[in-house]
Amino acid sequence: MILCDIVIPIWNQPDRTRRCLESVLRSMGEPVRLILIDNGSSSPTQEYLERFRDSSPVPVHLIQNSANLGFIKATNQGIRAGQAPWVCLLNNDTVVTPGWLTEMLKVAADPQVGLVNPTSNSLGFHPLNSSIEDYAQGLKPQTGRWAELPIGLGFCLLAKRSLFDQVGLLDESFGMGNFEDDDLSRRVKGTGLRCVRACAAYVHHEEKVSFKELPDWEKGFEQNRKRFEERWGRSLRILWAPIGASAPDPLIKETALKLAAQGHWLHLAAFPGTLPEEICAHAQVSPLRVNPGRWRLQATSRLLLRRKKPFDLVISHDAVWSRWIQRLRWLHQAQLLPMPTGQQILETCRRLSHRN
Repeated sequence: MILCDIVIPIWNQPDRTRRCLESVLRSMGEPVRLILIDNGSSSPTQEYLERFRDSSPVPVHLIQNSANLGFIKATNQGIRAGQAPWVCLLNNDTVVTPGWLTEMLKVAADPQVGLVNPTSNSLGFHPLNSSIEDYAQGLKPQTGRWAELPIGLGFCLLAKRSLFDQVGLLDESFGMGNFEDDDLSRRVKGTGLRCVRACAAYVHHEEKVSFKELPDWEKGFEQNRKRFEERWGRSLRILWAPIGASAPDPLIKETALKLAAQGHWLHLAAFPGTLPEEICAHAQVSPLRVNPGRWRLQATSRLLLRRKKPFDLVISHDAVWSRWIQRLRWLHQAQLLPMPTGQQILETCRRLSHRN
């Protein structure tokens, strides 16, 4: 019995495709079917995929489109073509490592979990002085562990087939691709399930190789970003300080996790030993460990020096620092929320997120 359908859309790039498929064959531990969607590739890729189908030691279903229908439509074709209880969406510009799928399936079995990504350079985990395989081996002691993510990224994404039956496939209104995985994640999280990273699985990703070969890629990206934000709201960048004696712990833990789960980016200026591990482990949280005697200067520097992606909101639990931030508003433009309750924080973020 096939346990998992691995759906791989392909548009040209025969060398990258070969490397991806060979890594999958080297790393198999479960009964899988490869569903390959040739999205109007040229002859070298077409011929390679036909040879691969005919010689593969695992079942291969090859779908050949006469034109490039885009990543989203091709992926949906692949999902519909399978029957296995699990579905893994995989880009052809990835390299998987031994045990990757076994570990993702182990994490996905948790009833809280809806979508699973592997650990990856796309999530900020970069092998610096070791091979991909050695780096992956070093993650094995974390087997079974997961860390929550705001969204599941589509480069390598595992879910139950029944979940797609429940929330629907990728939204084809996003055209050739981008933000369709964000949209899917919001629908999944609306059911109460989580998007997570399997800590002990590793997949390397080259990131947007195919998209960047498309004409008007940047224009399409911005159109999809606008479409997504009109539907779900935009992600805010929030500086919250100080995390320590001045801020009640229940407020921080409960509210910060809710904001991170909604996709907002949190920079928490925290005194040593005051941030729960559950918060630090979240992909949307950047702890800023500050000195209790100098934290106002450190937090203000972070606020003023962040120019490329400036903060939208500053949450302050200190009256003196609130006055500083208000006087410097002309420099940073962020809204200040002084001494708030958890409900005030959530309501303010909801309003700012959906403001045009």
